[in-house]
Amino acid sequence: MTPDDINAKLATASEALYGEAASLRAVDPRSLSLLKRNARTFDKDTFQQLTANVRADKRLSSMPLCWETPEGLLEVLSGNHRVQAAIEAGLEQILVLVLHGDLSKAQRIAIQLSHNALVGTDDPTLLAELWADIDDIESKLYAGLSSDVVAKLEKIELVGFTTPQVYTRTVSLAFVDDELSHFDAVLEQLEMLSGETVHLAPLSQFERFFSALEGVKKKFEVRNTSLAMLKMCEICEAALAEDVTPDAGAQS
Repeated sequence: MTPDDINAKLATASEALYGEAASLRAVDPRSLSLLKRNARTFDKDTFQQLTANVRADKRLSSMPLCWETPEGLLEVLSGNHRVQAAIEAGLEQILVLVLHGDLSKAQRIAIQLSHNALVGTDDPTLLAELWADIDDIESKLYAGLSSDVVAKLEKIELVGFTTPQVYTRTVSLAFVDDELSHFDAVLEQLEMLSGETVHLAPLSQFERFFSALEGVKKKFEVRNTSLAMLKMCEICEAALAEDVTPDAGAQS
């Protein structure tokens, strides 16, 4: 069945469900217009897991919400990360719910924030920017942010600045069981990761590694795991420079 055939059937169901207010459509996720500013953030591990789930399921578990612009483009209001995961997973078609009619910028932002308020974590500065862009009380009420959150947003001072592009490289550390079957399963999962380098170690060493990492964070008051890893490297380099050799009982 072609996409046109699928959408013809969906049009009938949409009319019965939503009338002229909205419609269900099967679309290529690459054709959708993503939000340029989205207060809802996913950390890299969470997004990779989402992408892996979508790739395994070969579908999205919930529909992104879109709005059809006067030019006929479909703009994603809710579900940007799901659409991006679908693209990364190579899905050719996804099901979306499209809102019809005129929606002001304030109304579109209000819809975005109201959906974001249900799940996930917001970037406070970007959330404050988006909140400031809503210029009418009705849309602010629709966004559904709590009075505590609104009070915090009003205190945020928005300052414009440009951050330099920082080159990063992904290195994955995996701790695996010694059993061959478990090892093979872990390797299959690692193949789905985008990291350029993967280091493997026995699972029995994880507690020792994790304890050392937490110790570095606590001693040097470092919260960021990447910075703590760099600090561990500095400690190792200093020990090597002094030719410090651990005793036999501490070696693995």
